[in-house]
Amino acid sequence: MRYLWSLAILSTVLLCIACGEDDCYYCGKDITGGVSQGADVPVIPKDSDVPAADGYTDSGEDEDAVINDEITDADLLPTENMVLVEATTFMMGCEEDVDPDCADTKSTPRHEVSVPGFEIDVHEVTKGEYEACIESGVCANDPDDGLLLFKINDGENPFCVLMGASGASFPANCITWEGARTYCEWVGKRLPSEAEWELAARGDDENNYPWGDAPAPSCDNTVMEASDWGCDSGLSMPVGSKPEGVSPYGLYDMAGNVWEWVEDDWHEGYDDTGLATPRPDDGTAWVDAERPANRVIRGGSFMIGADEIFEFLSYAHYGSPAEDPGVSRGFRCAR
Repeated sequence: MRYLWSLAILSTVLLCIACGEDDCYYCGKDITGGVSQGADVPVIPKDSDVPAADGYTDSGEDEDAVINDEITDADLLPTENMVLVEATTFMMGCEEDVDPDCADTKSTPRHEVSVPGFEIDVHEVTKGEYEACIESGVCANDPDDGLLLFKINDGENPFCVLMGASGASFPANCITWEGARTYCEWVGKRLPSEAEWELAARGDDENNYPWGDAPAPSCDNTVMEASDWGCDSGLSMPVGSKPEGVSPYGLYDMAGNVWEWVEDDWHEGYDDTGLATPRPDDGTAWVDAERPANRVIRGGSFMIGADEIFEFLSYAHYGSPAEDPGVSRGFRCAR
């Protein structure tokens, strides 16, 4: 198995060299990135490229057994586990002279936002929940369709498969922005705005991390890379696995596990000088009249290691192509 993986990774690396790193979408990690070239080019966080474990879970089951495990009706029911975030005003973003690693997050200028009350999911949407949408016929599961979520056991990408009942509580991943948005609409919700997400993650006390300003991210409070992805599990972990990392509103996995899509279009920071669409400060999503190709992602993922822990900061602001079903892309809904 490891020999086959080595051949696959070598082939991908050679392809990346041939086409140039900027043209390669998946080079043994989520996607390449970290370079900003203008307002329409997102700052794509670079996940760790340490090889993941061969298995989907650490349960000891073989891959086919995990993939083909029977899904029960209970596994497919969308949850209504949400919390109310009451209307408030908070300071969004960061100041380079005050906040740690602010310059690396493109989250300036710090600015006041007044957010009306809203509800948001306690957990990231799970694979079991998203499979219910696939079973309903609303969410597509076709690699040629813009609503791609999973490639079910296609033999090429073991990280993007439905894992049966044993994996139903894992966060849904390999999701495009459109796929995330479609699911939220299916359950009568929507994607949160970036302002709503940040408030829910850090609270109006403006925590650096969901759990506070300290301690630093570790496998005690977030699902991240240790010596391997997902705190050495090789993948993500079931939602809610890190109770030490809950946000002030009781939300789980607002740092780590999977990156979370929000509604907003990508903008290089929050300075709207000279832009056709001004930045909203009322808690709504910053959406351009003609939507660009890139959207905002928040919260970090199971593939981020100690060298990139600033990506877990509650104000950290990154972007990704909306059509990118990256290994670490997931979401939660709001209403």
